[in-house]
Amino acid sequence: MLLPDGVVLNAAVDWLAHGALRLAWWQVVLYTLLLTHITIAAVTIFLHRSQAHRSLDLHPIPAHFFRFWLWLTTSIVTKEWVAIHRKHHAKCESPDDPHSPQTRGLR
Repeated sequence: MLLPDGVVLNAAVDWLAHGALRLAWWQVVLYTLLLTHITIAAVTIFLHRSQAHRSLDLHPIPAHFFRFWLWLTTSIVTKEWVAIHRKHHAKCESPDDPHSPQTRGLR
């Protein structure tokens, strides 16, 4: 069975325009803001406070959730992020600082 000309192209354009769930624009914005907020909370609470500085002791359930979330959404490896962040604090504003705008500039 052959499809009429343009059916596949129209279906592809429709899927790209509206997505698989056919969400309205405001639903896409809300979804994006929610996922961004969860990622920011995971970096702040889990990576920075709990892992890098050990100033917060998380129960294993939220710790595993945050680790999985960050791995899934950003590919961040917890040990690597913590090592770089601790080096940043140990060598702050020196040439050995891995991400200092003072020594490396903003670019």
